[in-house]
Amino acid sequence: MRVFDDQTPIYLQMRQEIEKAIIGGRIREDEMVPSTRILSKTHQINQKTAVNALSDLLNENILYKKRGIGIFVSPGSRERLRQKKLREFREDELVSTIKQGKDLGVLKDEIVKAVEKIYKEEGEEK
Repeated sequence: MRVFDDQTPIYLQMRQEIEKAIIGGRIREDEMVPSTRILSKTHQINQKTAVNALSDLLNENILYKKRGIGIFVSPGSRERLRQKKLREFREDELVSTIKQGKDLGVLKDEIVKAVEKIYKEEGEEK
């Protein structure tokens, strides 16, 4: 069972968990996702909460329904989610982190060196 934080609505946390599973390949395209009943039982949440999480993803065509069978991951969803998360990271987290560093007096050269070090350690020069 997953422990949810108190800062974010549970249905959004469930949605994020499903998105991470799709991006990470734990749930593949055209593969069935757990039903709302299973999600609610596994995570000990209200079934309506699980419905809300899946409904958002259905509305965005990340998931699709096969009537009478279940809910599946739409083709192309993994890449669309990856692009969305990359865009959010670049626009929100990366910019915010750099601005915070600047406000704290971190020099541009320090940031560049830190980035270069991380990429070098990971085996990527670019």
